Amino acid sequence: MPAADPPAAADAAFDEGAPAHAPPSRPRPPPPPRPLSLASALPFWFYLAAAVSLVALLLPRISPASSSPAPLPPLLRGHLASGSVLKLDPAPGLFAVTSRPGGGGGGGGSPAPRVLILPGLAAGTFSFRRVLSSLSSRGVLAAALDLPGQGLSPAPPAAPAPARTSVLREIMDRGVFHAFEHLVQTGEVPYQEEPAAPPGPSPHAPAEAAAAVARAVEALGVAPVHLVLHDSALAAGAAFALANPGAVRSVTLVDATASLPAFPAAVFDVPVLGRLVVRVPALFRGLVLLCCARGLGAEEAEAHRAAMRGEGRTHGVIEAWKAMNHSFQLGEWRGSSDEVRRLPMMVLWSGSWSDMWIDEGKKVAAALPDAKFVYHSGGRWPQDASEEISGLIAEFVTSSEETS
Repeated sequence: MPAADPPAAADAAFDEGAPAHAPPSRPRPPPPPRPLSLASALPFWFYLAAAVSLVALLLPRISPASSSPAPLPPLLRGHLASGSVLKLDPAPGLFAVTSRPGGGGGGGGSPAPRVLILPGLAAGTFSFRRVLSSLSSRGVLAAALDLPGQGLSPAPPAAPAPARTSVLREIMDRGVFHAFEHLVQTGEVPYQEEPAAPPGPSPHAPAEAAAAVARAVEALGVAPVHLVLHDSALAAGAAFALANPGAVRSVTLVDATASLPAFPAAVFDVPVLGRLVVRVPALFRGLVLLCCARGLGAEEAEAHRAAMRGEGRTHGVIEAWKAMNHSFQLGEWRGSSDEVRRLPMMVLWSGSWSDMWIDEGKKVAAALPDAKFVYHSGGRWPQDASEEISGLIAEFVTSSEETS
């Protein structure tokens, strides 16, 4: 029989270096080209931008514009009727609520202790309306102030734009050749805009807010007061006590912090998300339940949301958040003067909110070793434990009055 044909030269060259027992291999044909789809051609950020744009287009449908403002919820309307905006000079004015004891004074004909509450960021005097009522039922004259641009206080007046020289107007008035003559004579280039003046202090800054509180206390005629500082009002209240030692008899901190407010104001700084939170009741209530108070009902949450939808309200919350004094040290303030060091102090802290918040309370207790420290059962806003908190405040200020 004839011998078998030897393998082709191409096959031998292809299998060179391969094991002798390995079968010959041939190159696989390339896969057919996949059709180009829109999903593979566009990056992820494009879809994200499209989703945000779609939400932005739907926002007017969520809350259609109307020529007349929506009516205020009954709870907020009643709270507005119980207080008023103090006309202060200089501005801004502050919204104030005062709840007086039914008997007109304390026991035995002595004047009633006077308590001034400064609510924290976005909480407002509305959050303390039950605390105010409970304090007055215990024989305490209780007042609360919304800090500048927060709660129901009007927005501070906008700073005037700095005057700037118009280069075009100066050229039209003096002529083009004036520039050359001025350059030859003085060696300076004319028609330069003067740099803008540095901005003034923010009315939301702690020092400016403390000055507004001092004017409001004088207008109310309630000094000296037992000061109650809630949440982010700590720095402003501390500045007020330091600058006005004769106007303060004691200080109570209610879940107070200089840099960790309960309400996440950064949400309002996100354009689309901030508008959604304020316009959609379920989103707003969910945010407050998550961060501020677990027992907030739908009607109360709607009143908070309506207050936040007022003109300039969200802007005021953002500006107050940005103006917070993150370098404030509670221990340094306590030892800043003899008057502050002698003030009786109490700290009320939520013992049920979270382990992280309990650890934050321990830091406050360490910074104020001589202060009375009490855990309460509510959240970071006072709605969850208003009776408990008001009872502790009334007991503390009454004992402070007796001691003094």
